[in-house]
Amino acid sequence: MSPVEALERYRTICPDWSGFAEALDYPQPVSLRIHPERVDSRALATLLADAGMAVRPSHWDAASLRLDPDAAPARHWGYFAGLFQIQEEAAQLPVRLLDPQPGERVLDLCAAPGNKTAQMALAMQNQGLVVANELQSGRLPALRQLVRRLGLRNVLLLRGAGESLPGATGPYDRVLVDAPCSGEGTWRKYRVRRRSLGRRIEQAERDDLVARQIRLLDRAVRLCRSGGRIVYSTCTYAPEENEAVVDAILRRYGQCLSVESASVAGFPMAEGVTEWAGQRFDPRLDRALRVWPGLTDTGGFFVVVLRRAGALSPATVSSPEQPSLDQPRGLPGHPATDALLTRFGIDEACLNGLEAGPEEGRYLHFRAAGNDWPARPAPDAFGLAAIGLQVKPLKPTTALSLWLGPAARRNRVALEGPEAAAFVQRQTLSLDLAKAVTPVDGPGFVFVTHAGYGLGVARLNGQGELESQFPKAWIMPAAGFPGAG
Repeated sequence: MSPVEALERYRTICPDWSGFAEALDYPQPVSLRIHPERVDSRALATLLADAGMAVRPSHWDAASLRLDPDAAPARHWGYFAGLFQIQEEAAQLPVRLLDPQPGERVLDLCAAPGNKTAQMALAMQNQGLVVANELQSGRLPALRQLVRRLGLRNVLLLRGAGESLPGATGPYDRVLVDAPCSGEGTWRKYRVRRRSLGRRIEQAERDDLVARQIRLLDRAVRLCRSGGRIVYSTCTYAPEENEAVVDAILRRYGQCLSVESASVAGFPMAEGVTEWAGQRFDPRLDRALRVWPGLTDTGGFFVVVLRRAGALSPATVSSPEQPSLDQPRGLPGHPATDALLTRFGIDEACLNGLEAGPEEGRYLHFRAAGNDWPARPAPDAFGLAAIGLQVKPLKPTTALSLWLGPAARRNRVALEGPEAAAFVQRQTLSLDLAKAVTPVDGPGFVFVTHAGYGLGVARLNGQGELESQFPKAWIMPAAGFPGAG
């Protein structure tokens, strides 16, 4: 079945059916978001153009770039250096409308694969707290890798059912429910892989999704503080999973919730629907945002913005008091941190606003300071794994080097394309092939950079060789470096 045939049920609510049908028949552009702490859009566009990728700026967000559908940015070295994340353009809208601010306490209730979590954390300038909750344990490794690659210090990873998240973890200033859904809006993306994804969603499947979506949104309302903001989004066109879900919650909470206008300057949108299949929804749902590919050349999306306008009954939100998770230590004066600062000549100011997390296990974590967390539920990870504790001398992680490598004033070397390509394939290189951009103190760990950006960690041995410490799971092809062959 073709996608157009499978989605025929939406003909009456789609503002441009012929444009929509045409868009479903050709591939979707690839979209990126820059890492604002590491690179600007112009510099990243130049790096990608040097690798033969055609790059166009977004017409609505300076941090977003578009590439051709056949582009492969995940093979470029800048991806592994954490200069950008690959994120579908329409999927960037929920966090834009959530508008998280530095220092706030924010919840991503259904976090994997983590692009929206990262978008939040970077919008908050790595300050405050982003709780990234995910039900499926198999999806947590990808979240951990994203936190490390992008150097996110204000993210707490949590595994559990979002609809059961304890009240003791809140309240939150803002909550995102990017709900599990039938995913019809993603079909264009997968057609690039020559899959035939058109299928009709069975009613029983839809009913199960709707029941869970209502539970998730209900929990988001209870966890959000009075006056806080809630964004509910899906990547499907179905009113049953979109307006009907929000309508059910609005009926349940009455005047405790208001609906705000969901619009982004420069981004074409359609309004939410207020009638479907004989059912009438809250008229305020015309303030929701619907994304139809024929208007935007993106995937399909639905976003609605709610605000907690009043207090709920205490019985619905109360939770027993619990002890805090741990007693964090300040970074200045911490033995591992002091060793790091000394070895690499890093200005202590780079660590302002951070504290050292638990020292159990393999790593010392750096995390945004001042964020209490109850002893239960225990987080999967909290902050950035910064220093390996099982190696002597203490080993800085690749994640730390991507973040602080360019700031090091000692023991930093630079590699050109061919040598950088060898480094990320874990090959040992002679120090003579590297450019020492700072004094090098002899054997020990050094930070490796390429084109001025952090690339990883190497061990300088007594024979003057750089032993690559690039993570095995991240090994990339030499073709990711223009001119490296």
